[in-house]
Amino acid sequence: MLIFVLLAALTIRSQQNLDTNEEKNPVAPEQVLAWQLEGLTQEEIREEVGAHGLTTYPDIAFLSALSAAGADTETIRAVQHAPGPRNRWGLALRLPKPTDYLYEMAGAIMWNDWEHAILTMENESRRQPRDATVQLVYAHVLSVEEDWIAAFGAATRAVALAPQSPYGHGVRSTVCYHAHLPDCAAREALLFVELRPSDAASYITLGHAREAEGEFDEALAVLAQAEKLQAGYAEIYATRGRVYAAVGEYEKAVQSFERAIQVDGKDPRYHFQLARLYLAEGYNRQAISELKLAKELAPNRPEVLLALGNAYLAQERYEAAGKEFQELLEQHQTWKWRVSNWRRR
Repeated sequence: MLIFVLLAALTIRSQQNLDTNEEKNPVAPEQVLAWQLEGLTQEEIREEVGAHGLTTYPDIAFLSALSAAGADTETIRAVQHAPGPRNRWGLALRLPKPTDYLYEMAGAIMWNDWEHAILTMENESRRQPRDATVQLVYAHVLSVEEDWIAAFGAATRAVALAPQSPYGHGVRSTVCYHAHLPDCAAREALLFVELRPSDAASYITLGHAREAEGEFDEALAVLAQAEKLQAGYAEIYATRGRVYAAVGEYEKAVQSFERAIQVDGKDPRYHFQLARLYLAEGYNRQAISELKLAKELAPNRPEVLLALGNAYLAQERYEAAGKEFQELLEQHQTWKWRVSNWRRR
């Protein structure tokens, strides 16, 4: 969560600029920060923001970043009161220095170019081997690509460099959870909770660990604590759904996944997990509906294509199934080509 806040707040330089052809457009909040870092005067920034407004009101995260970049009080006030709808950034932000790699990372994520994101962080990890934040971001992007071995190494370095950083332990626990190392996941999650006892994310992480350990009652209790602290995390309900599915509580599992989708319908994992539940119970039509949504949100996920093809097969829709399997095969060939090129570098 922390990593995405960092990257979202430091989004790559907006295509908007000071060119006269675009003076009528509202100014994006991240553009103000980019101008600040690029050395524009406070007067120039205030003039643009005051004349055109922002596309969104900034919240504490953006204002903190602007302050960290050296903006004066008057500029921050002008930005704070600029017209525009309020955005949804919800966490505080510390602006790391130097910040160049975060701009590069934000651009890669904006264009969904995770290969470039990994290369950026691999290079930055070499340049700043003693920077815990760099290792933390590196661990995160590796985990997005499900390279759990490399992610474990980066997360371990982050924890060694900053043992009192709660988020280092949180990322390491998450990597261990996905790498099927429940003891490690639980140990790191408990440290996360100890360091951040009022943070719902720490209890969600512990809930994952308890789920991996098969301690389902304890997992539900931990998730209830997370919900008390912050009910807006979709992962609370998705994890609860997996726990209920593991103990055979089908209706409760479905309701939990539906709640997760209600909170965050743009995460393909929740549609996919609900679809798997439907498939296990023989509800192929409902599964296909959820898998189509998952595919729209994440067209390059092989497990989605495979599940969708199998669901069509179960309905004897062979042509539709063949189309999904063919697409899966083509993606596999593309993936092999990319890996081959990666290894030649």
